Amino acid sequence: MGTLEPAISDRTMSYLEAIDVHGTMRGAAESLDVNVSTISRQIASMQRELQLALVSRKGRAVTLTEAGHAVVDYFRECERNARRFRSQLEEYRELRRGRLTLGIAEGFVNDFVAGVLKRFNAQFPQITVELCSPILPDMLRMVRDDEVDICLMAGIEKDPSLVMRRLQSEPLCAIVSPAHPLASLGTVSPAQLVDENLVFMPDTFAVQRYIDAIFHDIRPMLVPRFKCDRFVTALTMAAEGLAIAFMTRRAAARPIANGEVRAIPIDHPIARSLDRFIVMRAGRRLPPAGNFLWKEIVRVMSSV
Repeated sequence: MGTLEPAISDRTMSYLEAIDVHGTMRGAAESLDVNVSTISRQIASMQRELQLALVSRKGRAVTLTEAGHAVVDYFRECERNARRFRSQLEEYRELRRGRLTLGIAEGFVNDFVAGVLKRFNAQFPQITVELCSPILPDMLRMVRDDEVDICLMAGIEKDPSLVMRRLQSEPLCAIVSPAHPLASLGTVSPAQLVDENLVFMPDTFAVQRYIDAIFHDIRPMLVPRFKCDRFVTALTMAAEGLAIAFMTRRAAARPIANGEVRAIPIDHPIARSLDRFIVMRAGRRLPPAGNFLWKEIVRVMSSV
């Protein structure tokens, strides 16, 4: 491994640049408000260390050698990079740039995009917002490992490692086609559902854990007709009359508003309250844009 070249101080490089600009030691010294002897001594010392001539004298005129020009070019590039870096930091301070990563359970997406993301994007157009929707255990791990700044999730228990604020508490509903025989009911009991075609989610979904607990006492080995891992898929099956899906009214808001499905609250204590939270790691300091996003989510998405 070769030896490293001696470090060239910023001060010495600034002396060389001043010589390049003014053409004499005196002119360089006056521009920097230092003694001529100081510049001469510093450059002589650096030439000895580098074993290279950096300047060439012709009477009072001083010019840079090729090596001297290389040093000055390097110095000027460093200065340009430093200015760009300072400018970037200022942009971050003024919230013109940056990145936020949001973990978001699928059932939150419509409310978040329509109610929060539009205003945030208008306020901070240069902040990149990255959305991801991993399964619940992965979502919790990503929060604890600071892989995401903020999470929106449902059905989790209190955890001292997390800052959790409840946004909404809604009943769990059976989602059916408008033509389904159950569609006209005000509520539906679990017993009325066990013999229907049902679509279940993986048990990593909070909604499915609630459903499993609701049906456990009636039919512990209940086998659904369909399984899928996306709410949009379950909603499509419900809208087509293939199966009954399970989620909150908010999660199914758009197809309900379009008349594609109907939501019937399930008459069971467990189904009466599915809590939804905004979450971050305890002790995490959000950047200013993150604080704005947190407050906006709470303002827009909290139940009245």
